[in-house]
Amino acid sequence: MHDVYEVVKLLKYSVQIESITAYDNYLLVGNRLGHIFLYTTSPRVQLVDCNKTFSKRPILQLTAISECQIVICLSDERVSVLDVSRDKVIHLKTTGLQKTKGASSFTVNVKTPDGLQSNPSNTVVRLCVAVKRQLQVYYWKGKDFLEHSENIDLPDIPRTLVWCDQTVVIGCKNEYYLFDVTMEQVKPLFLTGKNQEPIITKISDTMFGVVKDSHFIVMSTTDDVAEQQFIKWVDAPSIILYDEPYLIASISDKLYVQTIESVESSVSRQVIPVASKTMNMFSCQNGLIYVSSMLDVCCLKAVPFAKQIKRLLEDKDFQLALKLANISDESVDDKEKNVSQIRTLYANDLFEKKKYQESMREFLKLNTDPYDVIRLFPNLLPQSDSDYGEEVLEKEMEIKIVALIEYLTEVRFKLLKEPNVKNQSDILEINSNHQEQLLQIIDTTLLKCYLQTNDALIAPLLRLNHCHLLETETTLKKYKKYSELIILYQTKGLHSKALELLQKQSDDSDSNLKGPERTIQYLQNIGSNNIDIILQFSDWVLNKYPEEGLTIFTEDVAEVENLPRPKVLDFLIRNHKNLIIPYLEHVIHIWNDTNAICHNALIHQYREKLQKYNTMSMQVDEQTAQNTKIKLLEFLEQSKCYTPETVLVHFPLDGFFEERAIVLGKLGRHEQVLSMYVTVLDDVNRAIEYCDKVYKSKNENCDQIYVILLRLLIDPPDSWLAGLGGVSKPAPNLEKVIEILNKNAAEIATPDVLKVLPDEIPIHRISNFLVIALDKAIGDRRLYQVNRGLLYAKLLKIQQQRIFYESQNITLTEFNICRVCKKRFGNQSAFVRCPNGEIVHYSCHNHKADQ
Repeated sequence: MHDVYEVVKLLKYSVQIESITAYDNYLLVGNRLGHIFLYTTSPRVQLVDCNKTFSKRPILQLTAISECQIVICLSDERVSVLDVSRDKVIHLKTTGLQKTKGASSFTVNVKTPDGLQSNPSNTVVRLCVAVKRQLQVYYWKGKDFLEHSENIDLPDIPRTLVWCDQTVVIGCKNEYYLFDVTMEQVKPLFLTGKNQEPIITKISDTMFGVVKDSHFIVMSTTDDVAEQQFIKWVDAPSIILYDEPYLIASISDKLYVQTIESVESSVSRQVIPVASKTMNMFSCQNGLIYVSSMLDVCCLKAVPFAKQIKRLLEDKDFQLALKLANISDESVDDKEKNVSQIRTLYANDLFEKKKYQESMREFLKLNTDPYDVIRLFPNLLPQSDSDYGEEVLEKEMEIKIVALIEYLTEVRFKLLKEPNVKNQSDILEINSNHQEQLLQIIDTTLLKCYLQTNDALIAPLLRLNHCHLLETETTLKKYKKYSELIILYQTKGLHSKALELLQKQSDDSDSNLKGPERTIQYLQNIGSNNIDIILQFSDWVLNKYPEEGLTIFTEDVAEVENLPRPKVLDFLIRNHKNLIIPYLEHVIHIWNDTNAICHNALIHQYREKLQKYNTMSMQVDEQTAQNTKIKLLEFLEQSKCYTPETVLVHFPLDGFFEERAIVLGKLGRHEQVLSMYVTVLDDVNRAIEYCDKVYKSKNENCDQIYVILLRLLIDPPDSWLAGLGGVSKPAPNLEKVIEILNKNAAEIATPDVLKVLPDEIPIHRISNFLVIALDKAIGDRRLYQVNRGLLYAKLLKIQQQRIFYESQNITLTEFNICRVCKKRFGNQSAFVRCPNGEIVHYSCHNHKADQ
């Protein structure tokens, strides 16, 4: 308990006091004889005026409305209005309240729009009067109350009324009701309990409290279902007043001070003894309460909030201290500072009480420096900041760490989500550096927390981390978290350290990093910017696991596909020759590489492999050599990206004749190709296929290809044109000549062939050729004649059109006007005559055409 209020005695009467009210620095007292007294309370209590003729009956209820300088009074079962604008009690003879005869209680609602408090005309005053079993609603206009609506019927006679926003709370003998002023509807709430006298207290515009038995029930009128809080008193109170944040209840001859948050507790903040039972309580401002008993009036003045807060903090009553700090009349800056200090003390107190999650939530609301929060966990700090040894992970420690994880995760999310918005570059840089340091502390601490609670979360954290490198590295090594250490190195760009660790772990049979798989995956994903590192650390993988290792350069991922292929090829040529062909085959056939370097290299590799097979003393699998030869021939035939001149010089002169023939064909050296097929390979059919292929290409002089072949068959050369020696001269093959002539008569240039045909070939043997050749010649001549006639007819038509247009003339004078710009033609004007005969400027014609 602590002192909340100080009691100051004000007045003592000889006649029983029935009601009190106050406004500004004035106090009004109504007694049993119908007298009303008006006092000023500042600087001391002094009587200003009194009215002893107002009524002969007790003044049962008084309510002052300072905005309108009026006091509403209930006496003799009638509601009246008093004017106190001149500090005198004057009875107003109003007609608007004549219907209130039989009144038992009233309540008022005063609303002044924000910023307009100084203008009384903007104040909205509503009055609700209980007259027998009805409610009457009035509103203030000018200097009188006017009736607002029809009377509302009630099931019982109201004994007390309280107005909350758009709701009037009604207390009858046995039950409470709610009256919706807007909808003009009454609905029951609940029974009053054993204490049949209803007690209602307004807490705010939307909150009120009612007494049921010895409980005070706090309710909300904003929802259909009221939100309820139960406050237990030592006994049933007779009067309750709310003075934020306290409730003051009169029970017997004492005043009990309690807070709304004292749920289900009968412990009071303060108990104030009074001379006799309290009859009335009224608060005109926060912290100032007038209390009257039968013959006395006293004042409760709140102990200064600063003093209360100090005592509350000593008692570790942080919630109430926060409430008082928030409603204090200090400046905004001082208030924020005090609230922050109290909440910090509260958060630390929660931590000491082992309420870790609640504590972390408070730190989060306070935006406390995460490092200060982390210092509460000394075993998680860097070694330089703490002398604590390693702690055994117990249940309590686990709960603490889980709470810290939730806190740090939320702080981290906010830091990453909210970028700096400062304009000054120097401030921005400082702020950015501070944020980076903060993230470094948070991520490093989170990693340590995960190590002690759930190490499955370490890898996701490290993939996008700001951890302190050396400390995190030391911690992960200590716990032998090598997979996570690899991720750390990778995110920090320390690829060499990561790959060295992977190479070391690959030989450890007990490690989960055993083997080449993780190294291969790592190298596949670091990209072309790290090509030197890739080549360096792929070497041991290719030596031990050549097939798996080759995927470092052939995996179908963007990072691998974008590696510089000439550099990779050079590395393989120097260090891993057995992998060159599979690499180049993948690059060319799968990735469709068109680089001549790769195509030339693959041809050279095929050639060297075949040469090696030919020179090996040991027996080589014939099928393997044949497959290699087929690959080479097909690639030479199909590829359009290698350089024939470069490739040709590497083929030996005493072998690879088929390959040389294909390359020579790419160079357009048809006579050498055909000579090789006829004289060296003795494969006339291949020569004929080559001629068909060249003819179908429709290149220039393609019909001469057959002439070359026929000449070689009729008169074979003494030796091979490429320079081979020791090759016997083949005999003329006239039968093949006749066969080719008869089969390909339409494709052969007849005049050139007739020049090389020997006389010994009988005419009847080539009659089919001659007939087809003659028909072709006649057809070509007829086609020529038809085309010549058509072209001549076209020429005559064009000449006729020219003569027609040249025969027309145009007379252009200074009176002619352009149809486009409506201007006359000048002497130097360029003009255009349109097909419809219109004459326009040349520039106007172009403009018109653009549109």
